[in-house]
Amino acid sequence: MTEALKTGYDTLTTGLRRGPGGQRTAAHYLEKWKRKRGLIQRPGGGRVEKFRRISHYQGLSPRRIVADKMPRVVESEYHFYRWNIGKLLCVYCNCELTRENKTQDHVIPRAEIKRLHGLGELDGGLLGRDNLEPACIDCNSAKGDLSLLVFLVTR
Repeated sequence: MTEALKTGYDTLTTGLRRGPGGQRTAAHYLEKWKRKRGLIQRPGGGRVEKFRRISHYQGLSPRRIVADKMPRVVESEYHFYRWNIGKLLCVYCNCELTRENKTQDHVIPRAEIKRLHGLGELDGGLLGRDNLEPACIDCNSAKGDLSLLVFLVTR
């Protein structure tokens, strides 16, 4: 009985263009190709609209921000806009960053994080995106695995 009900209905392919006999048509593959390349615009979509919908249900208050309990979507949007939207400057020399010279510098070097992890003194936040800052290639390579204080004093 259950097999008779499932005929012609599949949760993975519902809404796909199907021809006679349940075969996918050329229109389906053309639409899939366009969708993968971003050639199809869907109304009401996009990053900002998705953020609005999610933030409608997950309120953000100053108390939550101070307690560092922001929703993940808010942190994700913050980091996206921080790295991809607007003018980006190197934190060490204030030169404007472009696609050619933009790098992510670990403020606390990864070697130091590994050493602290071995000693059991590691804070979980050091491994995340909060340890990354925008820097130009020259400053990032000059800093290398020096600590921030040593790099700034020797500069």
